[in-house]
Amino acid sequence: MFENTSLFNSKNTKSNFKQPLADKIRPQTLKELVGQKHLLAEGKPLRRIIEKRIPTSLILWGPPGTGKTTLAHVVANEFQYPFEKFNASIENKAQLNKILNSHPNESFVLLLDEIHRLTKPIQDFLLPHLENGHVLLIGATTENPIMSLVPAIRSRCQIFEFHPLETKEIEKMIIRAANEAFDYEIPLNVAHLIANTGNGDVRTALNVLETLFAMYEKELTTDQVKEFSRQQHLNYDKDATQHYDYLSAWRDSIEGSDADAALYYLAVLLEAGDLESVVRSLKDMSALDLGLADSERSIQVITLANTALEIGLPRASTHVAMATMLLAVSPRSDSIMQAYRRAAADAKNANQHPMPGYLRDSHYKGADKLRGAGIMKNMFAEPKKIARQPYLPADLIGRHYYEPAPNKNEQTLYYQYQKLFEYIYGKKFKKNDNLTHFEHFNPYQE
Repeated sequence: MFENTSLFNSKNTKSNFKQPLADKIRPQTLKELVGQKHLLAEGKPLRRIIEKRIPTSLILWGPPGTGKTTLAHVVANEFQYPFEKFNASIENKAQLNKILNSHPNESFVLLLDEIHRLTKPIQDFLLPHLENGHVLLIGATTENPIMSLVPAIRSRCQIFEFHPLETKEIEKMIIRAANEAFDYEIPLNVAHLIANTGNGDVRTALNVLETLFAMYEKELTTDQVKEFSRQQHLNYDKDATQHYDYLSAWRDSIEGSDADAALYYLAVLLEAGDLESVVRSLKDMSALDLGLADSERSIQVITLANTALEIGLPRASTHVAMATMLLAVSPRSDSIMQAYRRAAADAKNANQHPMPGYLRDSHYKGADKLRGAGIMKNMFAEPKKIARQPYLPADLIGRHYYEPAPNKNEQTLYYQYQKLFEYIYGKKFKKNDNLTHFEHFNPYQE
């Protein structure tokens, strides 16, 4: 049972509609939060940080509508700190300074939205306030912070990845919202369909609920949810067994080189509005199925998939149909998948294979004298722009992980692979006969 801690007192009054439903029923305590069990279940790291009031800044990254902003509110409530919000994409240093000056003698939580867009001048301005405890920063981003944030900010924060919510988790929020905002005991089958439309994004699902209730009030039915979802190209049945059967049939048809079957099952999926699952699978299959047999076509498939996502349905159907056709009629190769698996087998015992010292990190002062890091040949100063020096651990030199599939592209690549080894190491390339083979390796299984 959810506690009623919504940001309004009376129910179903005119003032209720002045703010989005997602804001009205935003959870205010750890107990009310849904999702992110890998971080917030009992004993998990992020929950411990909050429960023990550990004043460490956080970077939360993941898809929209997964609870990043909500967690910032919860942290402020649990720490009993004032809450402020700053958007790095539209606000400037003067606005940030105004926020800082409004809390001259107290610590406060600063939700920094779109933190990956933070400019360097603002970063430099903000850093002292992080270090002296004035600001408890919670950065929210949809971009991988390892790639998008500068080390100065990253090193002062703990990073946690948020995942899309499960349908049953969003369903709880739909039931609570209907009850608190509309005094409506929503039927479970209706709540479930609306939860599915979010595709892991609780805000999207709540927006659908708010719109549908305004249209139909307490007469809301499953047919109305389905019709509305189709019009908006939302996915109301993505967790149905039949839906996953069609997704599997489409992939299997592509991998079986049956273009007609693949196009048919694709049409079933797109008519149900599930473009996102199709796009994810196309990107996945471009590497897993084509591999190095036709790397240019793999890039074409990825480009078509990305374009489809930008354009959206219905026009995007042509782009994903083209990508499906390209995949279905292309040559197959899993050689790079096999190569990685062989390398991974050695990597499990990485401590037994010490790397050459000059490959070690050399960004800090004295690294060259302390560890020999960075003392290596400059490839640009060498003939052919290739530095002839060992890169593999000494005991692994001569172990070759890549074995080509019998297609023209990979035979050309394999020749280049052999000659580069011989040039770098000054040894004759000898094919390994003792490598582990993964002839029946299934990438979809652990």
